[in-house]
Amino acid sequence: MTQTTKDALRTAVLTALVKRAPKSPGRTALMKFAYLLQTVRGVPLGYRFRLHNYGPYDEEVLVDAREAAAAGLLKSQLVMYSSGYGYEFSVGDSANCCSKEQSDLLDDCSIDIDWVIDHFGNDSASRLELVSTLIFALCDKSKKLERTVLIERVHDIKPHFSKEAIGSVFQEIEGILECVNCSSN
Repeated sequence: MTQTTKDALRTAVLTALVKRAPKSPGRTALMKFAYLLQTVRGVPLGYRFRLHNYGPYDEEVLVDAREAAAAGLLKSQLVMYSSGYGYEFSVGDSANCCSKEQSDLLDDCSIDIDWVIDHFGNDSASRLELVSTLIFALCDKSKKLERTVLIERVHDIKPHFSKEAIGSVFQEIEGILECVNCSSN
């Protein structure tokens, strides 16, 4: 895949994720949607996710979102919360004007985008942080982790989540984790 094609795919995918999301995603949610799409569904976005404060992260996702906003495909709005502020993405005025190349690229991963939105589109940023960190820990190439070891590892990484909460989320998503494509971490 050429760099131009990869850039077009990323822009089209981020726009489609925002367009199909049941609520306006913030930066963390959009980041985690891209991570899940690439890692669990195997969509070749080419991001290099590393563990960060709020789970798997690649600055390039935000760069691509800013480029989509500059092209009018997305809008980014500052939102005030009681605990601070954040940004939410919505569809831009040019979102329905995607190129033939972008439309063709989206055809190949439309089912995967729908899958991410169907499973995680209503999740909070906090829950997406936990889900994506669980998957990141599962993708540790050094060894296959047993459930209790995995919960302990995620708790070590994210101590603000209780082991019970981690175990509960793991149990909820365990069925979908069988298809995790860990080659993208």
